[in-house]
Amino acid sequence: MSIQFSRRDLVRGILGGAASLAFSPIALANLGPPPGMIALRFNENPYGPSAGALKAAAEASALGAYYADDMQAPLLQTIATRNNVEFENMVLSSGSNEALQAAFVAWGRKGRIIIPSLTYTAHVHYARRMGVEVVPVPLKDDLTIDLDGMATAVTDDVSLVYICNPNNPTGHTLDGDELRDFCRSVGRRAVVMIDEAYIELTDRPDYTSMIDLVRAGENVIVMRTFSKIFGMAGMRVGYGIGRPDVARTVADHVMAWPNGVGLAAAKACYTDDEFIEFSRAKIFEGRDMVVDTLRKNGIEPLPSQTNFVFANIGRNGAEFAQQMAERKILIRGRYAQCPDYIRVSMGKIEDIETFQAVFTDVFRGRPD
Repeated sequence: MSIQFSRRDLVRGILGGAASLAFSPIALANLGPPPGMIALRFNENPYGPSAGALKAAAEASALGAYYADDMQAPLLQTIATRNNVEFENMVLSSGSNEALQAAFVAWGRKGRIIIPSLTYTAHVHYARRMGVEVVPVPLKDDLTIDLDGMATAVTDDVSLVYICNPNNPTGHTLDGDELRDFCRSVGRRAVVMIDEAYIELTDRPDYTSMIDLVRAGENVIVMRTFSKIFGMAGMRVGYGIGRPDVARTVADHVMAWPNGVGLAAAKACYTDDEFIEFSRAKIFEGRDMVVDTLRKNGIEPLPSQTNFVFANIGRNGAEFAQQMAERKILIRGRYAQCPDYIRVSMGKIEDIETFQAVFTDVFRGRPD
């Protein structure tokens, strides 16, 4: 059955049931930024989902009464083909965070896990609650990941090493060949897990990614998500690409049932290069605007190959973020290791324009 809706109807159908296209303001009340607020805090892509993803999601939601088990294999095969790997290299999860949690629990039973001291940690908190010992390795003075320090920390009782590249929240991207050498060396002693949530936004995705090491049979697994460049954070679809035995171990510890709406949307947009390039262009434009605003206020942000910017503003970041929130702009600013830093995610260009004016006013102490 072919269904044709306007973009507004597609969104309504996804949320309210494609069969009736019912629309409930109550259902939407807690979805997206709070009314009147601009959200630049969670590294989302507000230009997504793509039109194709929305159409597929609406059609899938009409069949939402049924389990979506049979939709997993077609999506995984599409991803495997595009990345020149085998189906056996693939694992599917409800957002990449579920796969990250599964890996930490699986290998946390076998030994300690090494991570950078400042990185993405939602799965780390979960693992620690499950009794996993996670050991942070300090960053370098410039807040880049210390690969030598991490390699030194890998002793016989370490089972897994986690690296987010590009790193969140710093935005720093490790050199591809340096990371390959690290993975080959450390992979002889422990599994190396590379979180590539932002890989599509890097200057050279193919060079920066470690998927070539998976093809070569190295002890590596790469985790990716549809939450960032594809603009599907609320649909919860992620995947891993690893050596078959490593991928199977993660799959054996994944718990969530597949989300049919998300799977349909993911398959529809994964090869939508036009949407990906459109999103990259808008994100880069917004990032240049944010960097320009910071520099005009005497602030030099860290280099970023992501959809966010991390910067030392020379004052308490949490307090500054609160002041921005009072002016209807939501950013991140609570980092124990870097209390004077803020992180600004990219939004739509008109939202970044508002950020530029509000940031300057708040930073310079101008009244509302």
